[in-house]
Amino acid sequence: MARKNGIFLLFLIFSLFVSLIPFPASAAADGIKISTKTGYGGYVKVGRGFPVFITVENSGEDFKGDLLLNFYPTYSSSGARALHIDVPKGSKKTYSVSLPGISDEGQYSNPGSRNIFLYEGSWKKGKEVAFQGPNNLALKYTDQSWKTLGILSEEPDRLKELKPLPADSRIETVILDGSAIPEEHYGLEYFDYILLDGFPLSSLSPAQEEALLAWVKNGGILIAGGAANAAQAYGKLYSELPMETGTQSKADLTGLESSINPGDEFKSVPVYFGSAAKGSEVVLKSGDTPIVAKRRAGNGEILQTAFSAGEEPFSSWKGYGEWFSSILVKARPLKAGNMPGYYNPYDSYFSNVADVNAYFPSVHFSTGQIVLMLAFYVLLAGPALYFLLKRIDKREHAWWIVPSIALVCSAVIFGIGAKDRIASPQVSQMGVYKAFGGGITGVQAVSLLSNTGGDYTFSFKGGEFNGIPGSSFGPPSAPQRFAILEKGRKEDSVTFRNVEYWSTRTLYGNTSIDNSGGFETNLLFSGNRITGTIVNNFPYNFENVYIWSGTKRVELGGLKKGESLKVDQDMGKKYLTAPIIGGYGYQGPSYYGENIEKMKRERLENEGLSFLYNQSRFQNKPIVYGLTKDRVMKADLVDKREKTASISLIYQDVDVAGGLSGAFSINEDSLSFDLIPVKGGNIDYQPGAKEAFLEDGVYEYILHLPSQLSGGTIKFEEISIMLQPGQAAYSIKNAESGEFTSLENPVTSFTERPERFVSGEGEITIRLDKKGQGDPAVRLPSVTIKGEAGK
Repeated sequence: MARKNGIFLLFLIFSLFVSLIPFPASAAADGIKISTKTGYGGYVKVGRGFPVFITVENSGEDFKGDLLLNFYPTYSSSGARALHIDVPKGSKKTYSVSLPGISDEGQYSNPGSRNIFLYEGSWKKGKEVAFQGPNNLALKYTDQSWKTLGILSEEPDRLKELKPLPADSRIETVILDGSAIPEEHYGLEYFDYILLDGFPLSSLSPAQEEALLAWVKNGGILIAGGAANAAQAYGKLYSELPMETGTQSKADLTGLESSINPGDEFKSVPVYFGSAAKGSEVVLKSGDTPIVAKRRAGNGEILQTAFSAGEEPFSSWKGYGEWFSSILVKARPLKAGNMPGYYNPYDSYFSNVADVNAYFPSVHFSTGQIVLMLAFYVLLAGPALYFLLKRIDKREHAWWIVPSIALVCSAVIFGIGAKDRIASPQVSQMGVYKAFGGGITGVQAVSLLSNTGGDYTFSFKGGEFNGIPGSSFGPPSAPQRFAILEKGRKEDSVTFRNVEYWSTRTLYGNTSIDNSGGFETNLLFSGNRITGTIVNNFPYNFENVYIWSGTKRVELGGLKKGESLKVDQDMGKKYLTAPIIGGYGYQGPSYYGENIEKMKRERLENEGLSFLYNQSRFQNKPIVYGLTKDRVMKADLVDKREKTASISLIYQDVDVAGGLSGAFSINEDSLSFDLIPVKGGNIDYQPGAKEAFLEDGVYEYILHLPSQLSGGTIKFEEISIMLQPGQAAYSIKNAESGEFTSLENPVTSFTERPERFVSGEGEITIRLDKKGQGDPAVRLPSVTIKGEAGK
């Protein structure tokens, strides 16, 4: 009997012990049903943000908790987005949240894994609960080679001729309503263009309006249709439009180019126009009436039509889609990572900027130092200790003195090498930015080196940083236990969970900061010299400032905030051009030894600047850039005192006064260019390269002359074009008439009025018509321009 009682007592003790073990909690949230709608019509694009619309129904008791949505932007990057939900008994609520990106390869690294997790209470301490409904996001991937137009109109049927657009334009259309606009700008990254026509932006929430404007400034292209009450219809966006709309008139638009010509009803179309805003450009005119105008907005662009895009006669014009798509394809989306033929932008963000940011300085002992320490130890623990103990007749104490010396020496070496890592966590930041219009946009990386184990939370200003958690060591097995993204009213945060001792974690992605200032330049170019001043209106001190034209890069010295710098430099040429920038290939940390800062600086000046600049080159202008150790974007650890190191590069296009004088001869090495698909086709090329890989289609090769050629009196004497026959059919655009002249010979020279091929913006346009599925490699035309400039 006593034995049975003993066994029973042991069983009770074991049961009590098991009950105290903190197994992961998982229970059922009775009555909670969750359904989701992902992206736009279920479609998403690789490497771009997208919205998720979540409907929560509660037929049980009141429920408050956190919903986690896993995302996988790349193979080795992942995390979870947290959403707080509060659903009373018997209610139904819909939430909208945006995820920074997803990819099929990211999901392949986590096959069969869940996307959706529900916690009662906070995800930090609450228990995971089950719910009704699918636990994965249903999504489909759209073709990356196609661009996407979103149409936002109260009466989308009026725009029926724009859905769909001609197949050879490779632009798909998606009809939107106000509820489809997310409150975070990266939720709109699916779209390359958005058309607003007959839609009151005042019906959107302030957060939705801000998201739409931020989407434009981060590289989107917005098309605004004309309206009599445009100021009221466009709200905050009105001040960003290329022109005012105070004048109402009629215009003859029968000259619009399409395979189906406009009819007589286009001879008197209502238009709304006015004075152009600073920095605007009129793309199309009817007599003196501007019909289409455009304006840069941050890193994006706004196109404005003087007519309503959805009214007659356009709404029933069968050639409307063809004409409209021809306008769109000539616009230039400038999103970082939107390189021709490129697949996932986050891969480039990592390889061009973020990967080296995870290197932290550490103490290195040289071979000589190690030999010296060993010699000291051997001599101290051997002969010196022997003679000392023998002298005092205490040799029996050697058994504990020798290991004690070894222990002390090891502790000293460890302390010297690990003192920085023990004292506090370390944070490293680096970024590359383009400055325009008082703001900056670019790519930022933030890395952590932990000093203890546990959770680490970064906080940063809301809406500035669209960072994703990632590493170069492969994918985390459970994103919801790796990193959690949370959005607040004023601050966003990312929590890295269960970080090991002395381990690194990295965030990287797009950054956009408004009201950050810029370089104020007053520069004159005469002969070969550039003179004048540069004022630093940024809130940052620059260690060094440079001016870069062509292959010439000149160091100007340090420049503190609010101060000015005198410039007097020989540039070695008669004219200034855009810089010739190319990555120089990755040099591993062993190449730089202990100089981690040098490695990061050279990465920013080479791969980082090349990556960002080559996607936003727009005009043939030199740039000014500076390197600063000030924190451009503030990312702080919560409740920890970290040691921070930062380095960032900011560049800006600059206008330089002064024209060219004397005879000149310029080839394509001094001409920046864009290669744009007009009909169909896909492009794979590196900006600045002499060769492109093209699918069948029609392309425009647009060359930008140096800005000095627009000053003074320019006389063009000859434009010579050399091409490789058989790869495509080539023609050059007459900028006066808009017609194209065929180029049939390997070398064609125009000496009679060659200026007719140069537009008022200093552009020469050559059309490539590639047919026949042959070799996709096409040698780009070589162009030489000769003339004389005088005052």
